[in-house]
Amino acid sequence: MPRRTPRAYTLIEMLIVVTILGIAAAIVVPQMLRAGTLGVQAATRIVVADILFAQNEAATRKTTRRVVFDVDNNSYQITDGDGQAVASTLQAGSNPVYEVSFEGDDRFQGVEILAADFNGAPILEFDDLGSPTSPSGGSVDLRFDNRQYRVRIAPFTGRVSIEKISG
Repeated sequence: MPRRTPRAYTLIEMLIVVTILGIAAAIVVPQMLRAGTLGVQAATRIVVADILFAQNEAATRKTTRRVVFDVDNNSYQITDGDGQAVASTLQAGSNPVYEVSFEGDDRFQGVEILAADFNGAPILEFDDLGSPTSPSGGSVDLRFDNRQYRVRIAPFTGRVSIEKISG
């Protein structure tokens, strides 16, 4: 009967695999963990969530809701049809209105709103059915360093989508 050799990995093979994985991790992980990358992605998700909140509020309450972007101050707020800020039950603190400022939030440092365009104005308005009133929809552009994302709002349906523009 022939002698069987045990099948296993040698110490050298294991060291080579661990070294390769270490090199790959040293190259890939720092790119994934850059705070700005995560910050701009989080900011984009916050904008999308707030747009959907305003849309649902408009449809649920059968009234107008607006997301008013202030590009110069790097912020936005949700208002009613008369321009009065909607009260926020989600945000703790002394500011009772639904307002998001990327300047004042450590999670989004360096993230900026580049543009907000809804038929020539920085105001996204939803009617009492939750449809955007802008006949062409619109978009919001966010950036950190060389990473840029665009949040698009489709006309009529109000479908929200995200596309990576650069970075």
